[in-house]
Amino acid sequence: MQFIHARGRRASLLFALLIPIFSTTFAGASGAGGDLQDTREAADKFIASERDHSEVMANLEYLSDMIGPRLTGSDRLKRANDWTAAKMKEYGLENVHLESYTIPRGWERGKVQMKIVENGLPVEAAQMAWSPGTRGKITGPVVVFNPRTEADLAAYKGKLKDAILLNSDTSTDPKLPDAKESTPIPAFRPAGEDKTVQGVDPPLGTPRQPAAGGRQRGNTQQFQAFRKARNEFLQQEGAAVMLQDSGKPHSLLNMTGSWTSNTSLPTLFVAHEYISMLQRMMKRGVPVHVEVEISSKFVKGPITVYNTVGEIKGSEKPEEIVLLGAHLDSWDLGTGSTDNGTGSMAVLEAARLIKSLGTAPRRTMRFVLFTGEEEGLMGSKAYVEAHKAEMPNFNVVFVHDTGTGRVKGAWLQNRAEDLPMLTGQFDVLKSLRLLTDEPTLLPGKMNGTDHASFDDAGVPAFAFNQDPAEYSLTHHSQSDTFDKVRADDLKQGVCALAILGYTAAQSSDRYPRSPAKSAP
Repeated sequence: MQFIHARGRRASLLFALLIPIFSTTFAGASGAGGDLQDTREAADKFIASERDHSEVMANLEYLSDMIGPRLTGSDRLKRANDWTAAKMKEYGLENVHLESYTIPRGWERGKVQMKIVENGLPVEAAQMAWSPGTRGKITGPVVVFNPRTEADLAAYKGKLKDAILLNSDTSTDPKLPDAKESTPIPAFRPAGEDKTVQGVDPPLGTPRQPAAGGRQRGNTQQFQAFRKARNEFLQQEGAAVMLQDSGKPHSLLNMTGSWTSNTSLPTLFVAHEYISMLQRMMKRGVPVHVEVEISSKFVKGPITVYNTVGEIKGSEKPEEIVLLGAHLDSWDLGTGSTDNGTGSMAVLEAARLIKSLGTAPRRTMRFVLFTGEEEGLMGSKAYVEAHKAEMPNFNVVFVHDTGTGRVKGAWLQNRAEDLPMLTGQFDVLKSLRLLTDEPTLLPGKMNGTDHASFDDAGVPAFAFNQDPAEYSLTHHSQSDTFDKVRADDLKQGVCALAILGYTAAQSSDRYPRSPAKSAP
């Protein structure tokens, strides 16, 4: 802990040393989308405030350590809603409120006890959310189960009674994500909700990459049909438990799940080392057995959950909206510090910076902390549906949701018409030396976080491309905790979010929309 704190002080010192030269280059910056000179003074103030009076780390520490994990539908998430609403009011935001929607049922984690019978070794595992428990201790044979199509299921008929299913292939060594490799969206999403699924899902643990051509709706439907048939088959055959590879090193676990998954089979994410061991044992051709007990509880629904909303009303065009967003919910193995406490507190801090100017921007700026993101963007989908009449008035949406790493650019969401505008805005960030390299404005779509709900409704909506900062290793795991946060990088993200949002709110031009995306 002392080392982490020392690293944080060094990072803050680096930020402070760089700040004095940030504002000297703004005057020469230009870009599409109106006169950017109007925002020079604001940008100087944002950066100086983050240097001298930042509250983002203090807020994130409280959210992480004092409120803790924020599973959708839980009391702790409601505490986070209430606390962030109180902070918005403290910062002087207007129209602060909680917007409700409902989920069909909740879920509470219990204990998992598991061991390999043949060698007596306890196994590190965590239950997939919204999957059922075992109703006591059970012992069963391990059976490799890796069908890819409905036709493959026939090969398993009559072989799965009371079986512990290893959803992995023992014919090859398991593949682990490269610790240095960046994946721009979380490796795990509820099946059928992952907007980048192409064809049948890859094995769990395989990092997903954004689809260059955007959403593959037909293939997603194909996978959903296969998943339904697979679940029905497993229920008919009497399988006992499903084991999935967490796909992370050093016994780190992983998590996903949703009330939409409709699984009737208890499912565990198992630390990669134990999956590898089971694979090696299975290759010997001798029986392998697992003893397991899983307890959890479903909470009767419907359950009301909330998005936290606040705004700064525009002075000239209050009907036009610039939205800065992130998701407040988290998984419950760790404290959700980088997924997505960092993004949520960056949005809250950006709101504080912009409000501290003392003058309202031309357009309304709305700050939304969504919930239900981890279960399939539920909160942002509910928000878009509730505000569908307003969608034509939304100028742009920026979402911060890939961890603590520095903002490097954004995904274009196949919106070539917005490239000149975004290029101009990110060139401003580079001129301020908030970017150390050329901005990376990436083609194609990056889906799987809350900007996608707005993109689907025709709104120019963008997620940041960030430095990986070990995100794919620690997110959704028990290691997603406050000590992983990089203070300097997070403050850079706050400044980028505030400047991009404020510039969009002040600009004489709106972000353009292609004709095909002009209406929700």
